[in-house]
Amino acid sequence: MKIISSSGKGNFKLIKNDDEVCELVYTNWFSEKAKAVLNGNNIEIKPKNIWTSKVDIFKNKSQIGDITFNLKGHMVIRLEKENGKEFNYLLKNKAKWKLRFEVFNESEAHQFSLNSVNKWTKLNYDYDVEMADYNSEFEIEELLIYCGYAANLYLAIISAV
Repeated sequence: MKIISSSGKGNFKLIKNDDEVCELVYTNWFSEKAKAVLNGNNIEIKPKNIWTSKVDIFKNKSQIGDITFNLKGHMVIRLEKENGKEFNYLLKNKAKWKLRFEVFNESEAHQFSLNSVNKWTKLNYDYDVEMADYNSEFEIEELLIYCGYAANLYLAIISAV
């Protein structure tokens, strides 16, 4: 699978076997609001406050989680199932020169990696998804939408520092 930038404002497409699964579209460049439709579900991601320190995740208008930046410099993706069970994922940049985000579950098991395939001449960020031991109650495509958004947010946060 791949995450391919579809515009300079952060939009990206999730590609599986050369077919487009879905596209995350930022509705407003400055507010960081984004929307996608995956398997008939409307997904909306929007900042909780003006500083974008916490971002809420909605699925079919119900809040199912959030994304935050922790003190260790990792993105924390918290998701909740309908039964109230909570799951946490960490998105960590594990490379110095080229972006390589690794995603871990709350048991610290490596789930997958987002490996940057960018050239220095291109401003957008594309990633190849390298699977590890993925064992989540969430579809991989859904979690990849949240991780792609979190990677964009991570880059925005560290570039502002």
